[in-house]
Amino acid sequence: MTKTRALRRLRRPLLAGMAALAMLLPATTRAEADLLDLGKYRGKVVYVDFWASWCGPCKLSFPFMQQLAARYPAGDVAVVTINLDRQRPAAEAFLRQVHGTLPVVYDPAGSLAKTWKVADMPTSLVFDRKGTMRFRHQGFFPGKAAEYEGHIAQLVREK
Repeated sequence: MTKTRALRRLRRPLLAGMAALAMLLPATTRAEADLLDLGKYRGKVVYVDFWASWCGPCKLSFPFMQQLAARYPAGDVAVVTINLDRQRPAAEAFLRQVHGTLPVVYDPAGSLAKTWKVADMPTSLVFDRKGTMRFRHQGFFPGKAAEYEGHIAQLVREK
C-alpha cells in the first residue's frame, strides 16, 4: 500500500467508523447502543480513546480526558472511551478508582480495536467536525498533554 493510500485510509470519514462500530459491537444495554452511534456527535470534535484496566498510562489519561470534556462546551467536543477488558468488572473497578464519568463502550472481543488498528494502550483517535480522523495519539504521555490539547483546540477553531 502506498503512503498516500495509507494516509487516506487513516483519514476515512467517521461515518465509515460508525458503521463498523454498529456492526461489530453487540450492545447489551440501550445506553451502550446509543453510544455506538457516533453520528449523534456530527458537527463536534470527537475524541475516542481506547483503554484497558491493566494499562498504567490509561490511569494517567483519564484525568486529562475528563478535564478536556469539562473544558469545552458539549456542542464543541465529545469524549467517548472504548474499554477493551475481557472482564467488565475489571473495567468497572478501574473506573471507580479513577472516578471515571465519561461515556464508555465495552469491546471485550477487541473488534473495534482491530477495525481501527489499535495496538497500544491507550490510543486516542481525534476526529474533526466533518468526521475525518485528524490525529492519532498512541500511548499517553503527561508531558505531551499540551500538544494533545492543542490538537483539540485547533479542531474546535475550525468551524
